[in-house]
Amino acid sequence: MDLPKIEQLVDLVARSAIAELDITQGGTRIRILKRASAGASPVPAHPASGSSVEAPAPDRESPRPDATSDIVVPAPMHGVFYRAAAPDEPPLVEVGARIGAGQKICIIEAMKTFIDIAAEAPGVVLAILAENGDEIEAGQPLFRIGPAGSS
Repeated sequence: MDLPKIEQLVDLVARSAIAELDITQGGTRIRILKRASAGASPVPAHPASGSSVEAPAPDRESPRPDATSDIVVPAPMHGVFYRAAAPDEPPLVEVGARIGAGQKICIIEAMKTFIDIAAEAPGVVLAILAENGDEIEAGQPLFRIGPAGSS
């Protein structure tokens, strides 16, 4: 996992309501905890290799003025994340796509059952936060959706 991706995850945790994010990808584990107060010390993220990377979540909102209106779509359950309805089909959504409320945006496979995940509100896909085929945890951020007027 590269540093820009870690920085994006820290920023996501800082702007969202989640208190903790724990991701394992390619043998690297990153755990980000949101600080309870400004006086708390940074929380390290520990890659599986044994080295330590400082990755504190900032206490303040992103400088982007419309960031507070963004919607983070969390995984409703543990499973495997799929961007397409079938391996030979295109992704259901891409970054920049305008989506409608109720539109299918991904599929999660849990216990050999495929569950469609739909957008709760209309908007624009600003970020896709999981990779196709990733094992995901309940509550893990999957998408960041901007308001319908975003570009």
